[in-house]
Amino acid sequence: MDILNEWLRAGVSSGLLEIKQILLFIFIAGPLVIIIRKIREIIAFINEVRNSKLNELQHLLNSHKLPKEESICIKDEITRIIGYRMTGIADVARQQVIIRLLVKHRFLISADFFKKFRSFLVVEDSFLVFKKGISYWVENGMYGLFSLQFLFFSITSIVLSINKEGVIPVWGHFILYFVAVMMFLFFIAFARMIPRPGECKLLDKILQTQYNNSSE
Repeated sequence: MDILNEWLRAGVSSGLLEIKQILLFIFIAGPLVIIIRKIREIIAFINEVRNSKLNELQHLLNSHKLPKEESICIKDEITRIIGYRMTGIADVARQQVIIRLLVKHRFLISADFFKKFRSFLVVEDSFLVFKKGISYWVENGMYGLFSLQFLFFSITSIVLSINKEGVIPVWGHFILYFVAVMMFLFFIAFARMIPRPGECKLLDKILQTQYNNSSE
């Protein structure tokens, strides 16, 4: 905050910024800070709702003396929920295979490595198989299309702000740059959902270890 104050003072003293521009900046930045705080509160609430079932199951285990069979079922359900969050897959059979591979290759891949491939991983004869068919190219093609659209919107906002410098008011430029940043973040988010060739090769290498181990 002190750095921002010094920057504003320097801008005013050098003539780069006018008082009305600073007031307009404060007028826009104030509500923006409030919006960001509200978004954080909403995210916290969503996480609380998301964890409600997990917390309830854990509470049942800790607060009640349950029969052994019921305790096993509750623990299995907790494991399934955690496995889903790690892998993005609700199917227990695939979860178990993926988690075994995660443990074995934990120094090579991150815990969410398989999430990108969750729609294309199936279990055949107790082995996890990567089905790279038409659906793979269609789904990732859609992600690529969306990411390029967001990149286009981001660049367009910046170009519009530059080319219409004398036409668009100051607050309009703030909005355009804000939109550009948001669109660029969406571009990154969708681009990250697309498996890279190196990740596909690494997945094939990891899956191949299943067969190597079974033949030993």
